[in-house]
Amino acid sequence: MQKTYQELVIKTNNLEFISDFVFAFDIDAVEEKNNELIIRSDKSLDDLIFALDELQQRLNDCNLNINLSYSLSEKENKDWIDEYKKNIKPILIDNIYIHTTWQEPKVGCINLKIDPALAFGSGHHESTNSCVEFLQKYTKDCKTGLDVGCGSGILSLVMAQYGLNVDACDTDELAVISTNNNFKLNNLSLNNIWQGSCDKTNKKYDLVVANIIADVILIIKNDLIKRLNENGVLILSGILNTYSERIKSQFSSLCLVDEKLKGDWLTLVYKVKNE
Repeated sequence: MQKTYQELVIKTNNLEFISDFVFAFDIDAVEEKNNELIIRSDKSLDDLIFALDELQQRLNDCNLNINLSYSLSEKENKDWIDEYKKNIKPILIDNIYIHTTWQEPKVGCINLKIDPALAFGSGHHESTNSCVEFLQKYTKDCKTGLDVGCGSGILSLVMAQYGLNVDACDTDELAVISTNNNFKLNNLSLNNIWQGSCDKTNKKYDLVVANIIADVILIIKNDLIKRLNENGVLILSGILNTYSERIKSQFSSLCLVDEKLKGDWLTLVYKVKNE
């Protein structure tokens, strides 16, 4: 074991977006803490730092409301994999208990296991947390579901646990792998998954959830609406509250039936309007 390791601390107001970006690199362990990602590696992190600089420039050029800063330090080596595991806490969201593969399930709850070595989100972030709450409320009478930007597959897993026939998609190949692996961990069946967005299917669904950044939601707005059946429910999340009016104005063809604000993060629930 080397005497030292590199620790990169990334601060951001959009943890899920930056997490997705970081997991595209060969990283030993990533710890989420408040609004920080803590990356520890025995290997050089120069490539990741270069990529973060490029990402920061592109975010600035596109005027996206995503803040990003980082600091790099060298620390004395220790068994930080065990330290990392100790810092990952299970989470209870209403009746859904999300825990890692090395933690015990909770009696009386719906238990979901997540492998954090591949996870893009495990329910701790405000936007994912709100989605899990709303899925428990709005899956009633739904038979089919689509998870757009599935990441770790946590929202797909919730829908599957409630008996929905679930499809999922993500533009990131690692997210597709992560979702497949987490379904196997939970002995649940995923109907279909593909790399890409919701424009790659012509199916309509009872429930569609998209926990992605607001700018992407606005870009794929028409495809999201097309995926809804005549009584469909659409859950939108990953939305900074500063985007609230823009999102609501663009989805005015649907009926807004519920919303939740946690911290700076807004989640909206829409239903198809009955003519």
